[in-house]
Amino acid sequence: MNVAPRAVILIPLATVVAVSFASPARVQEPAGPADAAPPTDVTVSAEITAAELTAHVKALAADALAGRPMGSTESLQAAEICAASLQLAGLQPGADDGSFLQRITFERVVHEGVPELVCTLADGSETVLFNGEQFTFTMAGRHEDTGALRCVTVGEESGLPAEADVGVALVLNTSAGKARRWLRNAGHGRGEGFGAVVVPRRGEAGERSTPRASRTRLAGGDRGALNVSLKGPIAEAAGRGELRTVSLRPRARLEVTEDANVVAVLPGTEGHAIGEEILILSAHRDHIGLAQPRRGAPPAEAEGEPVDLVNNGADDDASGCAAVMEIAEAMARSSDEAPRRTVVVVLVTGEEAGMIGSKHWVAHPTVDLSKVVCALNFEMLGRPDEMVGGAGQIWLTGDDRSDLGPHLRDACGIAVSADPRLEMNFFVRSDNVSFARAGIVSQTLSSFGGHGDYHRVTDEWDTLDYAHMETAVRACFEATRVLATSEWTPSWNEGEPKLR
Repeated sequence: MNVAPRAVILIPLATVVAVSFASPARVQEPAGPADAAPPTDVTVSAEITAAELTAHVKALAADALAGRPMGSTESLQAAEICAASLQLAGLQPGADDGSFLQRITFERVVHEGVPELVCTLADGSETVLFNGEQFTFTMAGRHEDTGALRCVTVGEESGLPAEADVGVALVLNTSAGKARRWLRNAGHGRGEGFGAVVVPRRGEAGERSTPRASRTRLAGGDRGALNVSLKGPIAEAAGRGELRTVSLRPRARLEVTEDANVVAVLPGTEGHAIGEEILILSAHRDHIGLAQPRRGAPPAEAEGEPVDLVNNGADDDASGCAAVMEIAEAMARSSDEAPRRTVVVVLVTGEEAGMIGSKHWVAHPTVDLSKVVCALNFEMLGRPDEMVGGAGQIWLTGDDRSDLGPHLRDACGIAVSADPRLEMNFFVRSDNVSFARAGIVSQTLSSFGGHGDYHRVTDEWDTLDYAHMETAVRACFEATRVLATSEWTPSWNEGEPKLR
Protein backbone atom coordinates (compact mmCIF):
# COMPACT_ATOMS: atom_id res chain seq x y z
CA MET A 1 0.00 0.00 0.00
CA ASN A 2 1.43 3.35 -1.08
CA VAL A 3 0.74 5.18 2.16
CA ALA A 4 3.52 7.04 3.90
CA PRO A 5 3.55 6.18 7.62
CA ARG A 6 3.12 9.02 10.05
CA ALA A 7 3.38 9.47 13.77
CA VAL A 8 0.92 7.46 15.83
CA ILE A 9 -1.38 9.53 18.03
CA LEU A 10 -3.20 8.16 21.06
CA ILE A 11 -6.26 10.15 22.11
CA PRO A 12 -8.71 9.08 24.83
CA LEU A 13 -12.05 8.27 23.24
CA ALA A 14 -13.85 9.59 26.30
CA THR A 15 -12.66 13.12 25.49
CA VAL A 16 -14.61 13.02 22.24
CA VAL A 17 -17.86 11.31 23.18
CA ALA A 18 -19.15 10.02 26.47
CA VAL A 19 -21.06 6.75 26.16
CA SER A 20 -22.43 4.65 28.98
CA PHE A 21 -22.73 0.90 28.55
CA ALA A 22 -25.04 -1.39 30.45
CA SER A 23 -25.13 -5.16 30.02
CA PRO A 24 -28.58 -6.30 28.84
CA ALA A 25 -30.54 -8.74 30.93
CA ARG A 26 -29.98 -12.45 30.52
CA VAL A 27 -26.82 -12.22 28.46
CA GLN A 28 -23.31 -13.34 29.09
CA GLU A 29 -21.44 -10.90 31.29
CA PRO A 30 -18.20 -9.51 29.84
CA ALA A 31 -15.16 -11.53 30.80
CA GLY A 32 -13.27 -8.50 32.08
CA PRO A 33 -12.83 -4.73 31.82
CA ALA A 34 -11.39 -4.94 28.30
CA ASP A 35 -14.61 -6.56 27.07
CA ALA A 36 -17.02 -4.40 29.05
CA ALA A 37 -16.75 -1.38 26.77
CA PRO A 38 -14.85 -0.16 23.72
CA PRO A 39 -11.18 0.70 24.24
CA THR A 40 -10.51 4.02 25.93
CA ASP A 41 -7.65 4.79 23.52
CA VAL A 42 -7.91 4.89 19.75
CA THR A 43 -4.78 4.56 17.62
CA VAL A 44 -4.70 7.07 14.79
CA SER A 45 -2.19 6.64 11.97
CA ALA A 46 -1.80 6.65 8.21
CA GLU A 47 -1.20 2.90 8.16
CA ILE A 48 -3.79 0.14 7.97
CA THR A 49 -2.78 -2.41 10.58
CA ALA A 50 -4.23 -5.55 12.12
CA ALA A 51 -4.02 -3.90 15.55
CA GLU A 52 -6.14 -0.92 14.52
CA LEU A 53 -8.69 -3.12 12.74
CA THR A 54 -8.92 -5.29 15.86
CA ALA A 55 -9.60 -2.25 18.04
CA HIS A 56 -12.46 -1.08 15.80
CA VAL A 57 -14.07 -4.52 15.57
CA LYS A 58 -13.68 -5.17 19.29
CA ALA A 59 -15.38 -1.87 20.09
CA LEU A 60 -18.41 -2.45 17.85
CA ALA A 61 -18.78 -6.17 18.66
CA ALA A 62 -18.64 -5.72 22.45
CA ASP A 63 -21.23 -7.63 24.48
CA ALA A 64 -22.24 -4.32 26.06
CA LEU A 65 -23.69 -3.17 22.72
CA ALA A 66 -26.19 -6.06 22.79
CA GLY A 67 -25.91 -6.81 19.08
CA ARG A 68 -26.68 -3.14 18.18
CA PRO A 69 -30.12 -3.72 16.57
CA MET A 70 -31.60 -0.84 14.58
CA GLY A 71 -33.45 1.70 16.69
CA SER A 72 -31.87 0.64 19.97
CA THR A 73 -29.89 2.69 22.46
CA GLU A 74 -26.93 0.41 21.80
CA SER A 75 -27.09 1.06 18.04
CA LEU A 76 -26.97 4.79 18.67
CA GLN A 77 -24.02 4.25 20.99
CA ALA A 78 -22.26 2.36 18.21
CA ALA A 79 -22.94 5.32 15.90
CA GLU A 80 -21.32 7.67 18.41
CA ILE A 81 -18.26 5.39 18.63
CA CYS A 82 -17.86 5.44 14.84
CA ALA A 83 -18.36 9.21 14.73
CA ALA A 84 -15.68 9.70 17.38
CA SER A 85 -13.22 7.53 15.46
CA LEU A 86 -13.83 9.40 12.21
CA GLN A 87 -13.42 12.73 13.94
CA LEU A 88 -10.10 11.60 15.41
CA ALA A 89 -9.03 10.45 11.95
CA GLY A 90 -9.46 14.00 10.67
CA LEU A 91 -12.74 13.78 8.75
CA GLN A 92 -15.35 16.52 8.86
CA PRO A 93 -18.96 16.10 9.98
CA GLY A 94 -21.25 15.34 7.06
CA ALA A 95 -24.82 15.43 8.38
CA ASP A 96 -27.11 18.33 7.50
CA ASP A 97 -27.11 19.67 11.07
CA GLY A 98 -23.32 20.01 11.12
CA SER A 99 -22.75 16.85 13.15
CA PHE A 100 -21.60 13.35 12.21
CA LEU A 101 -25.05 11.83 12.83
CA GLN A 102 -27.94 11.85 10.37
CA ARG A 103 -30.73 11.27 12.87
CA ILE A 104 -33.56 8.88 11.99
CA THR A 105 -36.76 8.37 14.00
CA PHE A 106 -38.11 4.84 14.33
CA GLU A 107 -41.18 3.32 15.89
CA ARG A 108 -42.55 -0.04 16.93
CA VAL A 109 -45.80 -1.26 18.44
CA VAL A 110 -45.56 -2.73 21.93
CA HIS A 111 -48.54 -4.75 23.14
CA GLU A 112 -49.39 -4.38 26.82
CA GLY A 113 -52.16 -6.95 26.94
CA VAL A 114 -54.03 -9.55 24.89
CA PRO A 115 -55.62 -7.87 21.83
CA GLU A 116 -59.38 -8.28 21.36
CA LEU A 117 -61.58 -8.41 18.29
CA VAL A 118 -65.19 -7.38 18.89
CA CYS A 119 -67.51 -9.03 16.34
CA THR A 120 -71.14 -8.10 15.80
CA LEU A 121 -73.23 -10.71 14.00
CA ALA A 122 -76.22 -10.26 11.75
CA ASP A 123 -78.62 -11.09 14.61
CA GLY A 124 -77.19 -8.22 16.65
CA SER A 125 -75.25 -10.40 19.09
CA GLU A 126 -71.71 -9.40 20.07
CA THR A 127 -68.75 -11.70 20.58
CA VAL A 128 -65.33 -10.76 21.94
CA LEU A 129 -62.43 -12.80 20.58
CA PHE A 130 -58.94 -12.94 22.05
CA ASN A 131 -55.71 -12.99 20.07
CA GLY A 132 -54.35 -16.49 19.56
CA GLU A 133 -57.66 -18.21 20.37
CA GLN A 134 -60.05 -17.42 17.54
CA PHE A 135 -58.14 -14.77 15.64
CA THR A 136 -54.65 -13.54 14.80
CA PHE A 137 -53.69 -10.33 13.04
CA THR A 138 -50.93 -8.23 11.51
CA MET A 139 -51.20 -4.47 11.75
CA ALA A 140 -47.93 -2.82 10.73
CA GLY A 141 -47.17 0.26 12.77
CA ARG A 142 -50.69 0.67 14.14
CA HIS A 143 -51.62 0.77 17.80
CA GLU A 144 -55.01 2.53 17.93
CA ASP A 145 -58.44 0.91 18.25
CA THR A 146 -60.05 0.67 14.83
CA GLY A 147 -63.58 1.44 15.89
CA ALA A 148 -66.46 -0.50 14.31
CA LEU A 149 -65.73 -1.45 10.69
CA ARG A 150 -68.61 -2.42 8.44
CA CYS A 151 -68.14 -5.91 7.01
CA VAL A 152 -68.49 -6.55 3.27
CA THR A 153 -68.36 -10.25 2.45
CA VAL A 154 -66.84 -11.21 -0.91
CA GLY A 155 -67.03 -14.76 -2.25
CA GLU A 156 -65.74 -14.18 -5.78
CA GLU A 157 -62.94 -12.04 -7.14
CA SER A 158 -65.43 -10.13 -9.27
CA GLY A 159 -67.25 -9.04 -6.12
CA LEU A 160 -64.39 -6.86 -4.82
CA PRO A 161 -65.34 -3.17 -4.48
CA ALA A 162 -63.73 -0.95 -7.10
CA GLU A 163 -62.84 1.71 -4.53
CA ALA A 164 -61.20 1.19 -1.14
CA ASP A 165 -63.00 2.42 1.98
CA VAL A 166 -61.30 2.89 5.36
CA GLY A 167 -64.61 2.22 7.08
CA VAL A 168 -64.96 -1.26 5.52
CA ALA A 169 -63.62 -4.61 6.64
CA LEU A 170 -63.41 -6.85 3.58
CA VAL A 171 -64.33 -10.44 4.50
CA LEU A 172 -62.76 -12.51 1.74
CA ASN A 173 -64.34 -15.95 1.77
CA THR A 174 -61.42 -17.80 0.17
CA SER A 175 -57.92 -19.02 0.97
CA ALA A 176 -55.25 -16.62 2.18
CA GLY A 177 -53.29 -17.05 -1.05
CA LYS A 178 -56.28 -16.30 -3.27
CA ALA A 179 -57.21 -13.35 -1.07
CA ARG A 180 -53.81 -11.78 -1.72
CA ARG A 181 -54.12 -12.44 -5.44
CA TRP A 182 -57.66 -10.98 -5.62
CA LEU A 183 -56.52 -7.79 -3.89
CA ARG A 184 -53.44 -7.43 -6.08
CA ASN A 185 -55.39 -8.04 -9.29
CA ALA A 186 -57.95 -5.42 -8.28
CA GLY A 187 -55.24 -2.83 -7.63
CA HIS A 188 -55.69 -2.85 -3.86
CA GLY A 189 -52.16 -4.07 -3.05
CA ARG A 190 -52.35 -5.97 0.23
CA GLY A 191 -55.57 -4.27 1.27
CA GLU A 192 -54.29 -0.74 1.78
CA GLY A 193 -57.14 1.75 1.89
CA PHE A 194 -59.59 -0.60 3.59
CA GLY A 195 -60.12 -0.62 7.33
CA ALA A 196 -59.26 -4.33 7.45
CA VAL A 197 -59.01 -7.49 5.39
CA VAL A 198 -60.54 -10.52 7.14
CA VAL A 199 -60.00 -14.10 5.95
CA PRO A 200 -61.87 -17.01 7.61
CA ARG A 201 -59.58 -20.01 8.17
CA ARG A 202 -60.17 -23.61 9.11
CA GLY A 203 -58.80 -24.83 12.42
CA GLU A 204 -59.50 -25.14 16.12
CA ALA A 205 -59.14 -22.38 18.66
CA GLY A 206 -55.62 -21.87 20.00
CA GLU A 207 -54.16 -20.30 23.12
CA ARG A 208 -54.75 -16.73 24.21
CA SER A 209 -51.54 -14.71 23.83
CA THR A 210 -49.98 -11.24 23.85
CA PRO A 211 -48.03 -10.63 20.63
CA ARG A 212 -44.37 -9.72 20.68
CA ALA A 213 -43.48 -6.14 19.84
CA SER A 214 -43.59 -5.40 16.13
CA ARG A 215 -40.50 -4.90 14.02
CA THR A 216 -38.86 -1.50 14.33
CA ARG A 217 -39.67 0.64 11.30
CA LEU A 218 -39.27 4.20 10.04
CA ALA A 219 -41.64 6.56 11.82
CA GLY A 220 -44.39 8.15 9.81
CA GLY A 221 -44.26 5.70 6.93
CA ASP A 222 -47.11 3.80 5.29
CA ARG A 223 -48.54 1.64 8.02
CA GLY A 224 -50.08 -0.91 5.69
CA ALA A 225 -53.31 -2.80 6.05
CA LEU A 226 -54.85 -4.57 9.03
CA ASN A 227 -55.08 -8.25 8.15
CA VAL A 228 -57.15 -10.58 10.34
CA SER A 229 -57.37 -14.36 10.23
CA LEU A 230 -60.36 -15.98 11.91
CA LYS A 231 -60.73 -19.58 13.08
CA GLY A 232 -63.24 -21.60 15.03
CA PRO A 233 -67.01 -20.90 15.14
CA ILE A 234 -66.61 -17.22 14.30
CA ALA A 235 -64.80 -18.14 11.07
CA GLU A 236 -67.72 -20.39 10.12
CA ALA A 237 -70.15 -17.53 10.76
CA ALA A 238 -68.01 -15.20 8.65
CA GLY A 239 -68.00 -17.76 5.85
CA ARG A 240 -71.80 -17.68 5.88
CA GLY A 241 -71.77 -13.90 5.55
CA GLU A 242 -73.04 -13.31 9.09
CA LEU A 243 -70.46 -10.74 10.24
CA ARG A 244 -71.89 -7.22 10.46
CA THR A 245 -69.01 -5.31 12.08
CA VAL A 246 -65.56 -5.97 13.55
CA SER A 247 -63.50 -3.77 15.85
CA LEU A 248 -59.91 -4.39 16.93
CA ARG A 249 -58.60 -3.35 20.33
CA PRO A 250 -54.84 -3.95 19.97
CA ARG A 251 -54.00 -3.14 23.63
CA ALA A 252 -50.81 -1.48 22.45
CA ARG A 253 -48.73 1.67 22.53
CA LEU A 254 -46.36 3.21 20.01
CA GLU A 255 -42.73 3.25 21.14
CA VAL A 256 -40.63 5.90 19.38
CA THR A 257 -36.83 5.61 19.28
CA GLU A 258 -33.96 7.30 17.48
CA ASP A 259 -30.98 5.98 15.56
CA ALA A 260 -28.58 7.48 13.06
CA ASN A 261 -26.46 7.03 9.99
CA VAL A 262 -22.89 8.20 10.55
CA VAL A 263 -21.81 10.64 7.83
CA ALA A 264 -18.30 12.07 7.50
CA VAL A 265 -16.53 13.97 4.73
CA LEU A 266 -12.97 14.13 3.45
CA PRO A 267 -12.97 17.06 0.98
CA GLY A 268 -11.41 16.66 -2.45
CA THR A 269 -9.09 18.99 -4.30
CA GLU A 270 -10.29 22.57 -4.22
CA GLY A 271 -10.52 24.50 -7.46
CA HIS A 272 -10.43 21.40 -9.64
CA ALA A 273 -13.46 19.98 -11.46
CA ILE A 274 -12.84 16.46 -10.21
CA GLY A 275 -12.80 17.78 -6.65
CA GLU A 276 -16.52 18.43 -6.96
CA GLU A 277 -17.18 14.76 -7.68
CA ILE A 278 -18.00 12.40 -4.84
CA LEU A 279 -17.01 8.86 -3.87
CA ILE A 280 -19.08 7.16 -1.17
CA LEU A 281 -17.66 4.53 1.19
CA SER A 282 -20.38 2.64 3.06
CA ALA A 283 -20.87 -0.22 5.49
CA HIS A 284 -23.61 -1.12 7.95
CA ARG A 285 -22.95 -0.86 11.66
CA ASP A 286 -26.19 -2.47 12.92
CA HIS A 287 -26.71 -6.16 13.64
CA ILE A 288 -29.59 -8.40 14.78
CA GLY A 289 -29.51 -7.87 18.54
CA LEU A 290 -30.13 -10.58 21.11
CA ALA A 291 -30.88 -14.19 20.25
CA GLN A 292 -34.26 -15.46 21.39
CA PRO A 293 -33.95 -18.30 23.92
CA ARG A 294 -35.31 -21.56 22.60
CA ARG A 295 -38.72 -22.49 23.96
CA GLY A 296 -38.24 -24.82 26.90
CA ALA A 297 -34.55 -23.96 27.21
CA PRO A 298 -33.11 -23.79 30.75
CA PRO A 299 -32.83 -20.36 32.35
CA ALA A 300 -29.83 -18.22 31.47
CA GLU A 301 -28.07 -18.94 34.73
CA ALA A 302 -28.55 -22.72 34.56
CA GLU A 303 -25.82 -24.65 36.37
CA GLY A 304 -24.20 -21.37 37.34
CA GLU A 305 -23.07 -20.56 33.79
CA PRO A 306 -24.43 -17.54 31.88
CA VAL A 307 -25.93 -18.17 28.46
CA ASP A 308 -24.58 -15.97 25.67
CA LEU A 309 -27.50 -14.36 23.80
CA VAL A 310 -25.57 -11.53 22.14
CA ASN A 311 -25.32 -11.69 18.35
CA ASN A 312 -22.14 -9.61 18.29
CA GLY A 313 -21.85 -9.19 14.53
CA ALA A 314 -18.07 -8.96 14.46
CA ASP A 315 -17.72 -10.05 10.84
CA ASP A 316 -21.24 -8.84 9.96
CA ASP A 317 -20.48 -5.98 9.72
CA ALA A 318 -18.15 -4.53 12.31
CA SER A 319 -15.41 -5.71 9.95
CA GLY A 320 -16.79 -3.60 7.09
CA CYS A 321 -17.08 -0.54 9.33
CA ALA A 322 -13.50 -1.07 10.52
CA ALA A 323 -12.34 -1.26 6.91
CA VAL A 324 -14.09 1.99 5.98
CA MET A 325 -12.76 3.84 9.02
CA GLU A 326 -9.20 2.66 8.42
CA ILE A 327 -9.32 3.49 4.70
CA ALA A 328 -10.71 6.96 5.40
CA GLU A 329 -8.13 7.53 8.15
CA ALA A 330 -5.27 6.47 5.89
CA MET A 331 -6.37 8.96 3.23
CA ALA A 332 -7.00 11.75 5.71
CA ARG A 333 -3.60 11.44 7.41
CA SER A 334 -1.37 10.92 4.38
CA SER A 335 -0.64 13.84 2.08
CA ASP A 336 0.65 11.37 -0.52
CA GLU A 337 -2.82 9.81 -0.86
CA ALA A 338 -5.03 12.90 -0.39
CA PRO A 339 -8.16 12.35 -2.50
CA ARG A 340 -8.92 14.49 -5.52
CA ARG A 341 -12.58 13.50 -5.36
CA THR A 342 -14.47 14.21 -2.17
CA VAL A 343 -14.88 11.06 -0.08
CA VAL A 344 -18.10 10.70 1.91
CA VAL A 345 -18.26 7.99 4.55
CA VAL A 346 -21.77 6.67 5.28
CA LEU A 347 -21.98 4.03 8.03
CA VAL A 348 -25.64 3.10 7.98
CA THR A 349 -28.06 1.51 10.37
CA GLY A 350 -30.87 -0.86 9.41
CA GLU A 351 -29.21 -3.10 6.82
CA GLU A 352 -30.45 -6.15 8.70
CA ALA A 353 -34.00 -4.77 8.60
CA GLY A 354 -34.01 -4.29 4.82
CA MET A 355 -31.38 -1.64 4.05
CA ILE A 356 -33.47 0.98 5.86
CA GLY A 357 -30.59 3.30 6.75
CA SER A 358 -29.13 3.40 3.25
CA LYS A 359 -32.60 3.84 1.75
CA HIS A 360 -33.11 6.77 4.12
CA TRP A 361 -29.80 8.35 3.11
CA VAL A 362 -30.63 8.04 -0.59
CA ALA A 363 -34.07 9.56 0.05
CA HIS A 364 -32.51 12.34 2.17
CA PRO A 365 -28.97 12.67 0.79
CA THR A 366 -26.45 14.86 2.53
CA VAL A 367 -24.74 15.61 -0.80
CA ASP A 368 -25.83 16.22 -4.38
CA LEU A 369 -26.48 12.71 -5.75
CA SER A 370 -25.74 13.87 -9.30
CA LYS A 371 -22.09 14.37 -8.28
CA VAL A 372 -21.64 10.83 -6.90
CA VAL A 373 -19.50 8.78 -9.30
CA CYS A 374 -19.43 5.55 -7.29
CA ALA A 375 -20.45 4.04 -3.96
CA LEU A 376 -18.19 1.29 -2.66
CA ASN A 377 -19.78 -0.85 0.03
CA PHE A 378 -17.80 -3.07 2.44
CA GLU A 379 -19.30 -6.20 3.97
CA MET A 380 -17.83 -9.08 5.97
CA LEU A 381 -14.08 -8.82 5.45
CA GLY A 382 -12.98 -10.57 8.63
CA ARG A 383 -12.29 -14.09 7.37
CA PRO A 384 -10.68 -15.62 4.27
CA ASP A 385 -12.67 -17.11 1.42
CA GLU A 386 -10.97 -20.20 -0.03
CA MET A 387 -13.00 -19.92 -3.24
CA VAL A 388 -11.01 -16.82 -4.25
CA GLY A 389 -7.61 -17.90 -2.96
CA GLY A 390 -7.86 -17.63 0.82
CA ALA A 391 -6.05 -15.20 3.09
CA GLY A 392 -5.90 -11.60 1.94
CA GLN A 393 -8.12 -12.05 -1.12
CA ILE A 394 -11.31 -10.09 -1.79
CA TRP A 395 -14.20 -10.32 -4.22
CA LEU A 396 -16.70 -7.90 -5.74
CA THR A 397 -20.45 -8.35 -6.05
CA GLY A 398 -21.93 -7.62 -9.46
CA ASP A 399 -18.55 -7.94 -11.15
CA ASP A 400 -20.21 -8.56 -14.51
CA ARG A 401 -22.60 -5.61 -14.13
CA SER A 402 -20.11 -2.74 -14.49
CA ASP A 403 -16.58 -2.03 -15.65
CA LEU A 404 -15.34 -1.46 -12.08
CA GLY A 405 -13.93 -4.94 -11.40
CA PRO A 406 -12.25 -5.34 -14.80
CA HIS A 407 -10.67 -1.87 -14.52
CA LEU A 408 -9.28 -2.57 -11.03
CA ARG A 409 -7.78 -5.88 -12.24
CA ASP A 410 -6.66 -5.08 -15.75
CA ALA A 411 -5.70 -1.41 -15.59
CA CYS A 412 -4.61 -1.16 -11.96
CA GLY A 413 -3.31 -4.63 -11.15
CA ILE A 414 -5.45 -4.96 -8.01
CA ALA A 415 -6.44 -8.54 -7.14
CA VAL A 416 -10.22 -8.22 -6.93
CA SER A 417 -12.04 -11.42 -7.91
CA ALA A 418 -15.58 -11.74 -9.16
CA ASP A 419 -18.19 -12.89 -6.65
CA PRO A 420 -17.81 -16.70 -6.70
CA ARG A 421 -21.36 -17.40 -5.45
CA LEU A 422 -23.67 -15.80 -7.96
CA GLU A 423 -26.46 -18.16 -6.92
CA MET A 424 -26.53 -16.39 -3.52
CA ASN A 425 -27.44 -13.09 -5.23
CA PHE A 426 -25.26 -11.04 -2.87
CA PHE A 427 -25.44 -8.04 -5.19
CA VAL A 428 -28.96 -7.20 -3.97
CA ARG A 429 -28.42 -8.33 -0.37
CA SER A 430 -26.36 -5.44 0.95
CA ASP A 431 -26.56 -1.66 1.09
CA ASN A 432 -25.00 -1.15 -2.33
CA VAL A 433 -28.42 -1.92 -3.81
CA SER A 434 -29.91 1.25 -2.27
CA PHE A 435 -27.33 3.40 -4.07
CA ALA A 436 -27.74 1.35 -7.26
CA ARG A 437 -31.48 2.06 -7.24
CA ALA A 438 -30.56 5.75 -7.36
CA GLY A 439 -28.52 5.10 -10.52
CA ILE A 440 -25.12 5.16 -8.80
CA VAL A 441 -22.53 2.51 -9.71
CA SER A 442 -22.40 0.68 -6.39
CA GLN A 443 -20.95 -2.72 -5.55
CA THR A 444 -19.74 -4.52 -2.44
CA LEU A 445 -16.23 -5.69 -1.56
CA SER A 446 -16.15 -8.77 0.69
CA SER A 447 -14.26 -11.91 1.65
CA PHE A 448 -17.21 -13.82 3.14
CA GLY A 449 -16.72 -17.52 2.58
CA GLY A 450 -19.93 -18.84 4.10
CA HIS A 451 -18.67 -19.48 7.64
CA GLY A 452 -21.06 -21.02 10.17
CA ASP A 453 -21.03 -18.08 12.61
CA TYR A 454 -23.17 -15.93 10.31
CA HIS A 455 -26.02 -14.39 12.35
CA ARG A 456 -25.04 -16.40 15.43
CA VAL A 457 -23.78 -15.50 18.89
CA THR A 458 -20.43 -17.01 17.91
CA ASP A 459 -19.65 -14.14 15.51
CA GLU A 460 -17.28 -12.67 18.13
CA TRP A 461 -14.38 -10.26 17.66
CA ASP A 462 -11.80 -12.93 18.54
CA THR A 463 -12.98 -15.28 15.74
CA LEU A 464 -11.73 -12.97 12.98
CA ASP A 465 -8.43 -13.41 11.14
CA TYR A 466 -6.83 -9.99 11.49
CA ALA A 467 -3.72 -10.84 9.48
CA HIS A 468 -5.99 -11.72 6.55
CA MET A 469 -8.09 -8.65 7.24
CA GLU A 470 -5.11 -6.29 7.15
CA THR A 471 -4.10 -7.57 3.70
CA ALA A 472 -7.69 -7.54 2.45
CA VAL A 473 -8.37 -4.00 3.66
CA ARG A 474 -5.13 -2.77 2.09
CA ALA A 475 -6.41 -4.16 -1.22
CA CYS A 476 -9.72 -2.37 -0.55
CA PHE A 477 -7.72 0.79 0.06
CA GLU A 478 -6.00 0.44 -3.29
CA ALA A 479 -9.39 0.09 -5.00
CA THR A 480 -10.62 3.15 -3.12
CA ARG A 481 -7.47 5.12 -4.00
CA VAL A 482 -8.04 4.50 -7.72
CA LEU A 483 -11.53 5.97 -7.48
CA ALA A 484 -10.56 8.85 -5.18
CA THR A 485 -7.42 10.07 -6.92
CA SER A 486 -7.91 9.38 -10.65
CA GLU A 487 -10.27 10.91 -13.18
CA TRP A 488 -11.54 7.51 -14.32
CA THR A 489 -15.27 7.01 -13.68
CA PRO A 490 -16.93 3.57 -13.53
CA SER A 491 -20.11 2.89 -15.48
CA TRP A 492 -22.80 0.23 -15.63
CA ASN A 493 -22.74 -2.27 -18.46
CA GLU A 494 -25.55 -1.99 -20.95
CA GLY A 495 -28.88 -3.00 -19.41
CA GLU A 496 -27.60 -2.81 -15.85
CA PRO A 497 -28.24 -2.60 -13.02
CA LYS A 498 -30.91 -5.32 -13.00
CA LEU A 499 -32.28 -5.20 -9.47
CA ARG A 500 -34.99 -7.88 -9.45
